[in-house]
Amino acid sequence: MQIDQNLFATLYLLGFNLLGGDLLSGEIAEIKGDMTIKVVHPPGEELKFVVELPGKKQMTFSVDRYQIDSLAERWQ
Repeated sequence: MQIDQNLFATLYLLGFNLLGGDLLSGEIAEIKGDMTIKVVHPPGEELKFVVELPGKKQMTFSVDRYQIDSLAERWQ
């Protein structure tokens, strides 16, 4: 799995902890708090946000890497 260095930089700017890109799960970054938000990119699939809620519930959102870049630009 090849992750663009600019995407890593953007995720870091947004406060994500970089995980190094597990090839099986595709987990590349996360933020932990009352809930955990992970950025995952499984092989052959699109980039996703996975929100882990209390009670072992999850919400998954597909996201384009340019949406992440746009969010970072507005946040600066």
